[in-house]
Amino acid sequence: MVIIVGRADVYENPDASDPVLSRDIVRDLAGRFLSNGEVPNGFEVDESGGEARAYLLGDRVVVKTQRPHRRRPRTSLSKEAGVLDLLARSLGEWIPRLLGYGTAETHVGTVEYLVMSRITGRSLVHQPLTGARRDVLVARVAGILRRIHATDPGDVRGHGMPSDGEDVAALHRRLRDGFADLVDGIAEHQGRWTSSVSAGDVVTAALAALPGTLTQPPVLLHSNPGPTHVFVDGTGSFTGVIDFGDAYVSHPALDLRSWPDPADRVLLRDAYVDGRPVSAEFDAVWTVAMIYADMATIVRRLEYADRAERDLAMRLRSL
Repeated sequence: MVIIVGRADVYENPDASDPVLSRDIVRDLAGRFLSNGEVPNGFEVDESGGEARAYLLGDRVVVKTQRPHRRRPRTSLSKEAGVLDLLARSLGEWIPRLLGYGTAETHVGTVEYLVMSRITGRSLVHQPLTGARRDVLVARVAGILRRIHATDPGDVRGHGMPSDGEDVAALHRRLRDGFADLVDGIAEHQGRWTSSVSAGDVVTAALAALPGTLTQPPVLLHSNPGPTHVFVDGTGSFTGVIDFGDAYVSHPALDLRSWPDPADRVLLRDAYVDGRPVSAEFDAVWTVAMIYADMATIVRRLEYADRAERDLAMRLRSL
């Protein structure tokens, strides 16, 4: 898979060392926030996160740290702690329960960390579903997103969240920078772009289709509520959503673009609106988000790349 580190993802100290914490250190950190210091048995290091590392203590507790060489401005454990605390009442068991947040001095330096409950099951990436079971799961995620988007983000300002909402200029800038990163990735891997329309022309058409004004108030977004962060149990039933460290405030349609399969994105959008009429503004932003997601799937050559190419062609015809 191609990893695109773009304008929003510049690592602040890419040459920093990235030591793995010992079992004893992790247990000590967790014990500071567990009643009577009762730390579960078991210890596993999960390296699947791009910017974070998770230490799994049994089947109940996670200690999460940021990897020093992959620190970036938009990711924040402090912000994640604030978001988890804010969403605890409305989402309960469907998100990790915040047990504690802090910093500690260790023999490898200062460590910032979260202690959270562990969502049961595995991510959808590792336990794929098809057919009706996948449809039901995507609809459940849509319901979770509606609850997140209905939450006033004001209480997490000061935890790395922007101090105000995102106006139309900021939305255009966010998408312009994101598209520019994709174009850079396509230029690096030319053979992955087979469209007769150049990537630059696609971006120009997409940005021109964005609305000139916004009536939709900005909302709290998860940022990447896709298969990597959606968990299911052994039967394929939804168990929760993880990883709120990239949460931000913007247009709700941007939270509907994280699934690489265009069919999943359409299903997610339909379940999200749940039969309610949506504005032309919402559909315009969603269409541009679909184009962005299609390009990202193509440049990374995921298994849905062919479907993304067909969807992209259809979206461009609709502009």
